[in-house]
Amino acid sequence: MGRARPLIALAAALVVGGWLLFSPASRDAPPAVAPSGAGTVTATLQPGVTPARLADGTIYTPLLYLDTGTSVGTAPSADGTAERLLLRGAGAPRELRSVPKERFPQWLGVTLDEGILYWAESSATAAGPYETRLWRAPVAPAAGPPVAVTADTGGIVFFDSQYDLVVAEGRLHWVAATPDDAPKTELRSVAVGGGAVTTQVIEGRYRWSAWPWLMSVDPGAPALLNRTDGQRRPVPATAAETMLCTPEWCRAIAETASGRNLIDVMHADGSDRRRLPGDLNAIGVDVGLLDRFELLTGVEGESLRLLAYDLPTGRTIVLAGEVGVVTAKAHLVWWSTGNPEPTDWHVLDLRRLA
Repeated sequence: MGRARPLIALAAALVVGGWLLFSPASRDAPPAVAPSGAGTVTATLQPGVTPARLADGTIYTPLLYLDTGTSVGTAPSADGTAERLLLRGAGAPRELRSVPKERFPQWLGVTLDEGILYWAESSATAAGPYETRLWRAPVAPAAGPPVAVTADTGGIVFFDSQYDLVVAEGRLHWVAATPDDAPKTELRSVAVGGGAVTTQVIEGRYRWSAWPWLMSVDPGAPALLNRTDGQRRPVPATAAETMLCTPEWCRAIAETASGRNLIDVMHADGSDRRRLPGDLNAIGVDVGLLDRFELLTGVEGESLRLLAYDLPTGRTIVLAGEVGVVTAKAHLVWWSTGNPEPTDWHVLDLRRLA
């Protein structure tokens, strides 16, 4: 289990246990693609706003919003001796876990399914090596406390994706690196209530996408793999591009000699390919939220704007200006305001966009 620590530590850079998600960009730009020219509009929806500072004075950082008024996140204890995982809603935050600070805990892969939260907790053990354990807890506090599901997680890999942990067919699924760091993937799963972990090794390096699809993360060989019927769908790409996909949409990123990102979107079969207008940065590794929106940031003057590119129509929607940290998963996007530390968290339900 000692291998889990470096795997997690590098996940933010998307370089995990030797798995290079972003291949070195070629200095040659891909062929020019015309933008859709559908224009830019400003969203009229007002986001929900929550103070970043809790009543005990600590700063709260959301990891996942369940809806616009409920989130799961982290905050130190008031005395600074522990790190806490909290469920925050209308009342006082509910403590799900508290781990001594000297164990350097990390919580990753938080996901929700049918009123049950699942997450991975990684922390140092008394012997020194890190251990990663999967947990579950009902959202409703009367339904019971958090319980450990398994510590048999192998070299579990995280990409800061909404699919790092997938609940399907009564089981919790994740990917892990093989012990020898070979170009293979361990597909691991356990019953949602716990029990023995099953492991299947497949050729190539993959991460989960929308069930039952896997997306390859091997440089130069983008493909989708269906674990139900074995169907493999190569994704058209050039050597200059980094490709991220769901079964419906793909995002291709290439870097020019000046360091600018060129972002194209297209269907997974390569059709309807177009260039996103402007000098933009994509948010996260998940593509086409709700099979509709690409979430992006772009600089305007001295401020950072949050944008949603509407894939079916080609229009760009300005969601907010003066944003700080931005995260988007499933149908929700949230961002901080304030400098140098967040003063508020804002959240918007993308399903409400016209």
